Amino acid sequence: MQPLDSILLVMALAAGPSTPPPDALAAVEASTDRMTASDFDQRSRLSANFPNERFRLFAGESAGRGHWADALRLFTQAARYADKYSQHRISLMYWHGVGVERDPALAYAWADLAAERMYPSFVVLREKMWLELDEAQRARALREGAALYDQYGDEVAKPRLAAAISRQNTQITGSRVGYNDGRLYVQAPGPGAHNIFDPVAALDLRAMYAPWRLDADRYWAVEDAIWKEGAVEVGPARKAHTRNKPGE
Repeated sequence: MQPLDSILLVMALAAGPSTPPPDALAAVEASTDRMTASDFDQRSRLSANFPNERFRLFAGESAGRGHWADALRLFTQAARYADKYSQHRISLMYWHGVGVERDPALAYAWADLAAERMYPSFVVLREKMWLELDEAQRARALREGAALYDQYGDEVAKPRLAAAISRQNTQITGSRVGYNDGRLYVQAPGPGAHNIFDPVAALDLRAMYAPWRLDADRYWAVEDAIWKEGAVEVGPARKAHTRNKPGE
């Protein structure tokens, strides 16, 4: 190899993954990544005590600006707190090579983790990916998956979020004689507010203390209901083989 070739190779490796094609970006992007300054401000305040929501929000905001390396890092942080949507987004990024070199085996491992609670859309995506892997990729996907579950599976990730939820319960403002039955108004100055008492630009933050957000089990029950009855971006279908996953 000539010296110039060596220099070019080093530069290419340092630059990281090449710019993904438009169809890959379309498969990985989400409409929720783009939001107004007001929406972002309110959502960042509402998620202040929930690291899964906060890292997911910042990850989506980074994705919306095309900063995919930052998005991957932040989605990975959210994934540590049992955030299945973030795990799903990571799987798409690895599958389509957006913000990272394409790695179908690792993409499947993340997709399998995202489908841990059997949310239908995530299960469908996982199975689509499995059908596209060759035998060597499948073997590696299973090895990678075992390592991911050790760090990000619900057994270890849910307690992290439960601890964060428990901590926020010690910070709630209310009456010691029971006057905190939903009539308490929690607000913060929004974009354009002149001061903290500006009622026009104030953000209503009462949702921060909705009863279901104060108990980890109820929080996950709501998440389960949303994802089992809702929908999620899964990207365009690819040509699939007819072989089934071993053991099925």
